[in-house]
Amino acid sequence: MNTAPEFAGMTALVTGARQGIGRAIALALARHGATVGIVDIGDDIQSVAADITADDQVAATGGRALGYLGDVTSAEAMAEVVADLNVNAGTIGILVNNAGTLGHRGVLWESDPAMWQRTIEVNLIGVYRVTRAVVPQMVAAGAGRVINVASISGKQGSVANSAYSASKHGVIGLTRSLAGEFGMSPSTRALTANAICPGVVDTAMGDEVIEQLGRLIGSSRQEILDQYVLPSSHQKRLIHIDEIADMAVYLASEKARGITGQAINICGGSVFY
Repeated sequence: MNTAPEFAGMTALVTGARQGIGRAIALALARHGATVGIVDIGDDIQSVAADITADDQVAATGGRALGYLGDVTSAEAMAEVVADLNVNAGTIGILVNNAGTLGHRGVLWESDPAMWQRTIEVNLIGVYRVTRAVVPQMVAAGAGRVINVASISGKQGSVANSAYSASKHGVIGLTRSLAGEFGMSPSTRALTANAICPGVVDTAMGDEVIEQLGRLIGSSRQEILDQYVLPSSHQKRLIHIDEIADMAVYLASEKARGITGQAINICGGSVFY
């Protein structure tokens, strides 16, 4: 018996989807049949969308990707992205807030106030802006999934990176509050909001985490891995982007309808709460 792809006919929006975790999530959703709007500040976003659409598994399910150049710190830009995606693909039923910046490592009392504010603007207020632009149509439809990419740094302090850690703590709080708000009315109780909290992921941003810490304390990349990163994981490894994408697909699916307000760790056992 032929079965339709899980997200056939559905529309998703993924921010920060030009590379790394965001691109992997967008590709995974498209491989399950979704039309995925991908937005990022990289001017090659259209080529990324074309690559996703041309993927053999995406073509087989009828999925596709539409690329948008935009900054999550601009409410106007995000409103335009949402409006265009609605016209070209329909009501957004899956939102993945992935766009983020690491900022620059350094002790809080020596930090650059502009960098601190920019990190909060992208990582936390950006999530608020995009969610506020998308969720009203989910509320009107009585269905939807909001998936925010946070971090295990949102559950514990991140030494010499207070702005990033504070922003990700905020994302988890926003996620839990939104889940509670969805539960306030019978008409919105089918909507869910969850956060994914990766550990150190084998991506360009993951490399930047390691390199910044290395510069700060005067150690090589391998020394940082051996002394700090790998020992913190019970599995002694970095996380792969596909592990994050698989969780996003699950949380977006009907199988996860009973999961909301959760901050789910994918960290090889680095954090247990």
